[in-house]
Amino acid sequence: MARRNPANPRYQKGHELGKTRRSSASAKPKRAAGDTATQAVKPKKKTRPSLLAPVPPDPEYRRWRKIWLALLGAAIVFSALAWWQQATMLGNIVLGLAYGCIFAAFYVDFTKLRKMRKAAIEAAKAAKSPGKKADKNAAKKGADAKAAATKTESDSDS
Repeated sequence: MARRNPANPRYQKGHELGKTRRSSASAKPKRAAGDTATQAVKPKKKTRPSLLAPVPPDPEYRRWRKIWLALLGAAIVFSALAWWQQATMLGNIVLGLAYGCIFAAFYVDFTKLRKMRKAAIEAAKAAKSPGKKADKNAAKKGADAKAAATKTESDSDS
């Protein structure tokens, strides 16, 4: 077989070897002849429930949620005021109030709202799954969580 072009770098001395292209005819098929092409089965992705899905329609939950949002809003307002009054006694007091509101919001979230949310999620799971035993356990857990929240509320009011 004759060389095609002597000016081609592939045929000159001192140039790298092994740059020739392979023929597409030498490629082997990925599947046997006559097989049908099948699509790969993709695993189902776990869908996340929306953030508003486990919100119980309880008026007590709504009340605590409003308190929680008010505490966060007050913390933002106090933080802005503290930034405006930097390096003054009033600024330090307002910053302390902002921290107090943030910590109070965390307390409300961890002690009140999460218990009610968990009870609502358990009740929703029990409603979806068949079986009387699961329904009784979920109803009992929901009632226990509501009673505990009511008890802590009455203790804090006293």
